[in-house]
Amino acid sequence: MKSRRIAPIALLGILLAANAAAQAAPPYPPYPPPRVRSYPPPPPPPPRVIAPPPLSPVMRVLYAPFYAAGLVLRYGVYYVIVAPFEVFGRALNYGVEGGVEPPPRREYDRSDR
Repeated sequence: MKSRRIAPIALLGILLAANAAAQAAPPYPPYPPPRVRSYPPPPPPPPRVIAPPPLSPVMRVLYAPFYAAGLVLRYGVYYVIVAPFEVFGRALNYGVEGGVEPPPRREYDRSDR
């Protein structure tokens, strides 16, 4: 019975000794050096826009008539020429009722009073 136990133990010992005596694997090759990418430098930030200083009172007085004339031209042309045509066009499209039917009228019974 002892011979049956000795044989596998001896075989295991021989295999371990052969594995240890075998030549060790060569080491892994070294890693390649990391790539160094040179990126262009970022563009400089845009310059800050500083608000211009307010106009002096003299310049405001000189500029006021032109400002008023611009407002009259801008809104006067719209409300005198363009708006009447828009209103007239809507009246032609939708009619007198404006495209909305009036709610039904309720008949009141005057005998309740």
